[in-house]
Amino acid sequence: MIVGVDFGAPQRTRDQRRKIIAVVAHSTGWHSYRIDATGMNARLLAGEPPGWSAKELVDELVARPARVVGFDFPFCIPHALLRDPKFASDIGYEHGAFLGWRSFNWWIAQRLPLTDPLDFTPFAPWRDRAERARLWTKRATDIAAGGQPPLKDKFQATFQMTLLGNALLSKLWESHQYRVLPFPGGRGAGEIIEVYPGATLRTMGLASYKSRPEEAVRLGIAACAAAGIKLDVDLRLVALACRYSSGTTKKPDYDVADAFVALCTAILHAENGCRPVLAPDPTWQERLVKEWEGAIWVPTITTSTPA
Repeated sequence: MIVGVDFGAPQRTRDQRRKIIAVVAHSTGWHSYRIDATGMNARLLAGEPPGWSAKELVDELVARPARVVGFDFPFCIPHALLRDPKFASDIGYEHGAFLGWRSFNWWIAQRLPLTDPLDFTPFAPWRDRAERARLWTKRATDIAAGGQPPLKDKFQATFQMTLLGNALLSKLWESHQYRVLPFPGGRGAGEIIEVYPGATLRTMGLASYKSRPEEAVRLGIAACAAAGIKLDVDLRLVALACRYSSGTTKKPDYDVADAFVALCTAILHAENGCRPVLAPDPTWQERLVKEWEGAIWVPTITTSTPA
């Protein structure tokens, strides 16, 4: 089983089910996958909202382990913040700087239990407007992929997504069924990768996709086809991807289409058709930056379409 997840982090469970969308593929043979309305995908057609709460999704992925899961949220923060003792102590960490992803990730999970509603109050110091120049910085992978700063708490939902996402990652890591790439360590046959549908689609020439769900789905399938991967997709799911939006008429947010593209990226990763992207760091080796900050994975084989 391979899973693509479009993520969101509303405080209420009922709202999470509108934003956290998972689409699943099952291998049917060599380079072949079926995306149908069974298993986890049955929820997509069972009526709105078609998604999951954060806790429900964690429990499902532990009970039904996947080969690869592609999540669309920032897995970590810039390494300069990881090495800053004040940044860590501001939210009660008493052991100096976080230094590595797992310390950061574990502490987030301690401070953000999966309650309803979620309580982001412990992280208020990371919303300090006077500190935005320091807090609203990008990782090397965000620069390369065109992503948002992980702790950006205005105009985007990235801040809460980074925090809730790390609470999920901590629980999946502790299940000993998943490794979180490219961070070192961990146990389990499953792999969890960070994906960004916008970056995946830009590698295929689609610069603006938020109002073009049909084109996003088509290009996700085309990216797999270019790598020799056949997808057998239930057309009802394609129709849902083109229809379902948790946004507004003026500002749509086609979450199922995003999850579908995340799934195609995860399939490509499973078939050795993805690579992590990072901008050059002036001081540190790429290997270290990846192990500290994480990396967004994008297809290695590209197609093109008019932007």
